[in-house]
Amino acid sequence: MTAIGTRPSDRFDPAARERAGDRCVAALQDLLRIPSVNPPPAGGTGELDAARYLAGALDDAGIPSEVFEPVDGRGSIVARLRGDGTGGEPLLLLSHLDVVPAPPERWTHDPFGGEIADGYLYGRGAVDMKDLTAMELEVMRLLAAETRAAGRDPASDPVPGLTRDVLFASTADEEAGGLAGAGWLAMERPEHLRAAAAINEAGGVSVEIGTRPTPAHAEPTRVAPATRPAAMVRDSFTG
Repeated sequence: MTAIGTRPSDRFDPAARERAGDRCVAALQDLLRIPSVNPPPAGGTGELDAARYLAGALDDAGIPSEVFEPVDGRGSIVARLRGDGTGGEPLLLLSHLDVVPAPPERWTHDPFGGEIADGYLYGRGAVDMKDLTAMELEVMRLLAAETRAAGRDPASDPVPGLTRDVLFASTADEEAGGLAGAGWLAMERPEHLRAAAAINEAGGVSVEIGTRPTPAHAEPTRVAPATRPAAMVRDSFTG
């Protein structure tokens, strides 16, 4: 029985939580520095570059992954960690790699610089939605580390205490319909998305400034504080 007021993360010592948070922020900075703009410029490979970055990070953790490129330069990545199967169908950690354009003149910081200033991390995608991508990557890393600590191989053995598989999918083209990303996976490789539930971004919201309604992801964003993976989010508008 879990005592009221405790959290699963409380079983980690503070130093371990700090390391996980720092690693999560570093991954988010790396992802923000990959200009995975949708629509991509001619010959652009931003989404594919981001997918390959995640593939390398997962491989370093001992987790096999697969990158799909149904359209040149448009990459999506999937991975799986195994549970013991007693808990039902998988849980899907879902995110997208693409971001909307970021006119630099409307930003106080380089939108693809991943800069930390005054405890805030700036970049296109810091909220929509490379922040969640980095957090879900860190979840996969932590589960893989628990598996290795138990003398098991995360590439093939169940994660200790995990009763269902955990799927990881980060896709291209969400900002323009998803046909080159999640839509393609759903039609061609649905086993990578089939799950009992998914953790993903919420539905769309609008913020009204004066008399001008503004989509929440259409202006510069910042994440704070930079030392925590599940940070408080604020929007920063310059125009």
